[in-house]
Amino acid sequence: MKRVTILCALGCFFLLGATHVLAQDTLDVAQGLETLNLAVEGDTLADGSPANPNRVYRLERGGYYLLNGTVNGNGGPLRIVAAEGDGPKPILISLADETGSSSRYFRPGVDAEWRGLYISGIDNLGNQAEKNTFRLGKEGGRYIIDDCVVDGDAQSMIRIDADDQSLFVTNSIFSNSYLLSDPANGRFMDTRGNLTDTLFVQNCTFFNNSHDLIRNGGGIVKHFVWDHITFNKAGAWDATIESDRNVYNQITNNLVMDYGWEGRLLLSVDSTGACFSPVDTLDADSIATEAERKYITANNVMGWSPEVRAWINSKDSLQFMIWTDATGQLYYDTFDNFLFEDNIEEDVVFSDGPENTYVVAMAEHRYNDDYANNGNPEIRLDRNGWGTLTDDPASFGPAADEYDFDYATTFKAYTHAVGGFPAGDLNWFPDKKAEWIAAGKPTTAVESRPVSTVPNQFELSQNYPNPFNPTTEIQFKLNTPGMVSLTVYNAIGQHIRSLVQNEFRQAGIHAVTWNGRDDAGSPAPSGLYFYRLTSGLETHARKMILMK
Repeated sequence: MKRVTILCALGCFFLLGATHVLAQDTLDVAQGLETLNLAVEGDTLADGSPANPNRVYRLERGGYYLLNGTVNGNGGPLRIVAAEGDGPKPILISLADETGSSSRYFRPGVDAEWRGLYISGIDNLGNQAEKNTFRLGKEGGRYIIDDCVVDGDAQSMIRIDADDQSLFVTNSIFSNSYLLSDPANGRFMDTRGNLTDTLFVQNCTFFNNSHDLIRNGGGIVKHFVWDHITFNKAGAWDATIESDRNVYNQITNNLVMDYGWEGRLLLSVDSTGACFSPVDTLDADSIATEAERKYITANNVMGWSPEVRAWINSKDSLQFMIWTDATGQLYYDTFDNFLFEDNIEEDVVFSDGPENTYVVAMAEHRYNDDYANNGNPEIRLDRNGWGTLTDDPASFGPAADEYDFDYATTFKAYTHAVGGFPAGDLNWFPDKKAEWIAAGKPTTAVESRPVSTVPNQFELSQNYPNPFNPTTEIQFKLNTPGMVSLTVYNAIGQHIRSLVQNEFRQAGIHAVTWNGRDDAGSPAPSGLYFYRLTSGLETHARKMILMK
């Protein structure tokens, strides 16, 4: 039976119900002590629900925000963004209490997004703040981190604490995740063994950590994408991206320098785990069979600085880290749905990268100490020093001569990514990033549709974020392959943008991004919009808000 959501019939209903959404009421939060905490708490009703579920907390460019305790949200989506403009990012600093302890920054049990922020893992007294800068607690939660700098953590910068979460991290820098007394703490992400829906990371830079890039702890990620990432001094002795039990796994176009800077122990020729991206059996047919999995590891570049290369070469018991282990290589060699190609080794030199002496000194000390962690030397990479907010406020935030991770066009890496683009974070090459966006953001040379259990019904999801500015993602599910159209209309039914125009799509989960522009490329004005998905006899529609 044909099921149709009729745009005209629903238009009046949606317009009548739009008043509350349109009253989004962005709240400008002044810099200072506890101002952000109080703003969020003040938006909470007596029953714990948000006074305004569409609230956006906007922080001043160049402002200092001292957090007096963890920000948890208030029952509705938590949105914290920087004011528009080109000034310095607002700086968030955790405030120590009378005992000298300081809290982690965020532990939301709600959907959340953070945009344009600088978050210091060092508190106002110059000590590491409580571990887990972002501790994400909502089952089924959706989280966005975009255009942020996160510097310093004593365990895991992002920790997932519930099943079915989706995390999207873009255009951000993460640095200095380590605990000197126990370098086995020092990760960028940790899923804590949960069943995660999506981990999508693109055009980010990660540098200087002492353990896993991602710790999964036996969990499963259904959709895993790490694309155009620059890694530098990321991962020490037994570090890895624990990608062994993913369903769809894409690791593409990355630049990996000084990975495993403590070297890889020569345990045996069949050693597993000590590699960039291991693979193992999924052993979860209720989620996906082995035949339904898909792994793409392609167009990546790995290399080492002269200092780290010389140090590893000086130790007979060590070797350099490798892309995958023996089990992973068996999968890639045996199964058609596991692709490993165009991954090369090249010792790329950054134009103004971090110093190499700190990690080499740490590696030598731990090697001679038999990894007992007695008196480990400091490895923090930070050009503006490390002090208290009172005595040295300039030590918080970026340095005037901050690290630069671009590199010369003469390196093979410069054209090694799909489409002939530079490997690694394209934000270090603004002109190339603009070309990459214009080219449709190519990520793989093969079809990259997530391979997972085919949905049992036709479904159009609510866009996210919503309200949004300027971009939003629309996800839809097809239970059968077919021709698809996805179209955006304004509140009176006028055609604005064809996102997908009568194109064939396989059965599965798909996502499309709308950049808030019409078919002519002009920015659409703020207001209510509808998006309609049609495939065969099925038509669904939803509303969304563009809020500038």
